[in-house]
Amino acid sequence: MRLVVAVVKPAQVESTRQALAAVHVTRLTVCDVHGYGPDAGDQVRQEVMLEIAVNDDFVDRTVSTLAATLGSGGPADPPRIFVLPMEEAVQIYRFVRGPEAV
Repeated sequence: MRLVVAVVKPAQVESTRQALAAVHVTRLTVCDVHGYGPDAGDQVRQEVMLEIAVNDDFVDRTVSTLAATLGSGGPADPPRIFVLPMEEAVQIYRFVRGPEAV
């Protein structure tokens, strides 16, 4: 299992969600965040963080879809994608643990 995290512009959220749904990635968390860094002229900017828990067989299609949908974004505001190991997932309402919970 992996946690795929993408930091995107607010205007990219809906097109990204639709592209992910087209490859059967339908569960994600959308968080409002603020970004800061030299690539943005040292200014705080509004961004959105997508958190997507996927099983190993969905990692490549998720990352590929995100990369294709988000494009380069340009040097001033590049989208970022992180893939992190995920040790455990729990679906509380069904009492399911592990890959089935994703």
